[in-house]
Amino acid sequence: MISRKINKSDMNACVAFVEVVKDDFAGYKEEEFQKAVQDGIADGTALLAEENGIIGLLLFSREKKELEFLAVHPRARRRGVAKRLIEMMAANFQSGDVISVVTFREGDPKGIAARACYHACGFQDDELLEVFHYPCQKMVYSIS
Repeated sequence: MISRKINKSDMNACVAFVEVVKDDFAGYKEEEFQKAVQDGIADGTALLAEENGIIGLLLFSREKKELEFLAVHPRARRRGVAKRLIEMMAANFQSGDVISVVTFREGDPKGIAARACYHACGFQDDELLEVFHYPCQKMVYSIS
């Protein structure tokens, strides 16, 4: 598995990848996703993992200290792809920084895998939220 920053030539492959996982994301809109990837390319906050094609994507914000998007291809789950991308993201922050992510609430069948992944990577539950009129939860990760 190779993990690296996304570049402009990856855009079509990124969009094709997200077509496979988009149902896992409440409120997903392709145009907004493309804009977020373009912004991430410009400021170096868009990451991918590949192995015979893209198997994982992560977008984050340095300014907001937020993991904004993380997806792993169903055929590559439980193989450390998400952990590797989170480690790459974490390397962009300083010790003491707290990174947040918004995901599904405990008990939501859509969030079982995501919550397990985030917990395994060191995220802890934080406040309950509603995003796109859907119950969610903020999770936090402290950079050590």
